Amino acid sequence: MSLTEAENVFAGVHEAGLNDLLTAVFTTRPRLLNYRTSPAVANVPSAASSWTAVPPIAFPGTAGIHYAVRFGIPVVDIHPDTTGMPHPLVLGVGQVSVRTTVELILLCQRGRKDDPDQRPIGTPIATRLEAVALGRMVPVAVTPGTGSVVIDVQQVELVDITPDDLESVLECLVLTLLRAVFGSVSLPFSALRVGAFSLTLLRGPEAEDDQLKLYGAAV
Repeated sequence: MSLTEAENVFAGVHEAGLNDLLTAVFTTRPRLLNYRTSPAVANVPSAASSWTAVPPIAFPGTAGIHYAVRFGIPVVDIHPDTTGMPHPLVLGVGQVSVRTTVELILLCQRGRKDDPDQRPIGTPIATRLEAVALGRMVPVAVTPGTGSVVIDVQQVELVDITPDDLESVLECLVLTLLRAVFGSVSLPFSALRVGAFSLTLLRGPEAEDDQLKLYGAAV
């Protein structure tokens, strides 16, 4: 594709490179994929830095509902579809798909809590879901020579969940969680330098031909 006179820089990232980047980020920062209210909910991994602490859910008559959420490292596919989408999702032009697993863990508290150390007591129970999401790559905090790209997750499909109303509730929950996760991970323009220059975005990002494409001017 030819560039306009103003667009004299092209930067492209293949989906394989984007997945390598996501793997590196989430491997070095597992807390971005792991959340819990207490070590009593899920003890592996045990390092505090591997988790993000979240508050328990307040509910009258309880000391709080304790839970954990754990995501697998997401895998991105950029249009066209090369992995196969579950019905009714269709990977359209300009879109990306995200595949991951999500484990929901609830600390099932039995009887009344009676602990002088105020630690939650109960038995962790868990369910593991396969999730496929659709989204778009969008620019954020764009100024001349700076900015970044994030995945805006727009729709989620969970595989083999019945009945339909339970599926809808869980899909809404997972969509909300995934949007929060990907809102904290971005690809900075500084990672897309061309020689000694950095990119001022004029068009894009465009998701096509298994690539993330950006067009701009060198600064």
